[in-house]
Order: sequence, then structure tokens, then C-alpha cells
Amino acid sequence: MRIRLAEAPDFAATLDFYHEISDAMVGTPHDCAWRRGVHPSDEFIDRLVRDGGMLLAEDDSGLAGAVGFDNDLGHDYGPLPWRVDIPDAEAAVVHLLAVKQALRGQGLSRKLLRACIEEVRARGMRSLRLDATVNNAPAIALYESEGFVRVGEGVQHIGPADNPDIRLVVMELVL
Repeated sequence: MRIRLAEAPDFAATLDFYHEISDAMVGTPHDCAWRRGVHPSDEFIDRLVRDGGMLLAEDDSGLAGAVGFDNDLGHDYGPLPWRVDIPDAEAAVVHLLAVKQALRGQGLSRKLLRACIEEVRARGMRSLRLDATVNNAPAIALYESEGFVRVGEGVQHIGPADNPDIRLVVMELVL
């Protein structure tokens, strides 16, 4: 398995990957309300790829997993008791950690998360923040096992029509 930063030519494959993941999770116990064309939006994925904020995991069959990151802290979190008081420019946010269904349970999510931590640390970030839907116990357990600490809960108001308000656990890792 190889993990690398996405480049502009990777956009189409990355978009297809997230569409596949979003379609497959609808109605599952860990459905985090990703819906094609709603969240994650094609524009958001494009921005992460173009801005150097998308890591891709590839195996011999192609794209196996991905995770995005950026500095956009203001969209959903509001005032939370962050563990470290730093300027927003020194905090990164994890987005869209996903692995193909057939490859789950093999440690790839952990490898992608660790690669993301290393990448943002190398870029001088002092904190890494993220959220997970409250029903996504496997993701929450992964984040906690890697040192992320819960700082609060929130609601995301960009959900699809079938689930417009998504409850979130918000977590932080001090780097």
C-alpha cells in the first residue's frame, strides 16, 4: 500500500472514490450522511486536491482510501473548549477519511490517519481537529486510540434531505 499526496490529475478518480463510498454507506449502521452532490461536494473534493490537502492510499487495484485536510475551522464547530489556544492558521482539520468497504478492518484507516498527522505536523500545525458522526463508533474508537480527545459535540446543518441535522463528536489532537 502506498500513501501519497493527490495531484490535479487525481481529481476524477478521487471524486469517483467518494461517490462510491457515499452511495455504499446510505442506510448502513455507520451512515454519516455523505450524499453524492451534497456532502462531500465535488467542489470541496476538488479544492482539497488542488490545494495539496488530500492523501490517497493506493494498492495494485487502484485507489483504496483517502483523507483530506485543511485549515477551515469555522464552518461547523463554533465555540468549543479546544485543548490548545492557538491561531486558526496553526490548526488543521481532518476531512473525509474513508476506505473501500472490501479493505476495511485491515488497518488502512489508521495508516491514512497517521500519514495525515505526519503531513500536518510537517507543515507546522500545532493541533489537528476533526468530527465524527455520533453513530460512527469505529471511527471514534480509531481517533481516540490515536490520541484524539473529545472537546464537545455539535450539529452539522448541511446534511441531506433525509437527515438534515447530523450530530457530531468533535475531537482534537495536540501535535
